[in-house]
Amino acid sequence: MNTVTHTEEFWANKTRDLQRIIIKSADDARDGEWVFLVTTEGLHFGRPKQQLGRVIRPGDVFDLETVNGWEVTGMRDECGMWLFRTTNADLAEQHRKQSEEFEERKRVEYLRNCDKWAALEAALPQWIRARIERFRTAAGDKFDRDGWGYELVIARLAVAYADGDEDTVERIAAEEGSTGNQHDCARALAEIHNRGDDIGYLPSGLAPITGSVDYS
Repeated sequence: MNTVTHTEEFWANKTRDLQRIIIKSADDARDGEWVFLVTTEGLHFGRPKQQLGRVIRPGDVFDLETVNGWEVTGMRDECGMWLFRTTNADLAEQHRKQSEEFEERKRVEYLRNCDKWAALEAALPQWIRARIERFRTAAGDKFDRDGWGYELVIARLAVAYADGDEDTVERIAAEEGSTGNQHDCARALAEIHNRGDDIGYLPSGLAPITGSVDYS
């Protein structure tokens, strides 16, 4: 588990940005306990009604505070009063809980699917199975928990793309809810393989998120 975001110091060193927003729509969500806001600037986010402390209406103007360019940390009205503002300690605790919940979901997913994933991997042609074996050699059990299911979808899509089998591509997409990133990776792998080149240098599908080319 990456714990770098679990400290107040981490968030204290992050710049918070303010942006003037105009509410375009405000709709109830989560059984009426939250409100989902859309702004005229094209931003979308939700907050608990209790946290906001007032009814939000179209046309209302606020300053929206964010960190990392997307994570909402506060809303301030035109009188300069904060409806809410997340502290650095709150951010650290939120990210700690999110990490723990994410790790638990991965553990449950692995236990539920490991037999199925093993069968799918065994059915792959060697040229793409070698990619998964490379990740497992590099990261061991960590790969099985963190990336196996994700990479299997990429691998299966890559085989279908390489074979020009659009029906299978669509079937896998429907079954797995595959992402645009998985399809992009799969198409790149298929193109390189069909040229007769080695795919071994391509990084993991989750490298943009994890920062690791092989889950290690």
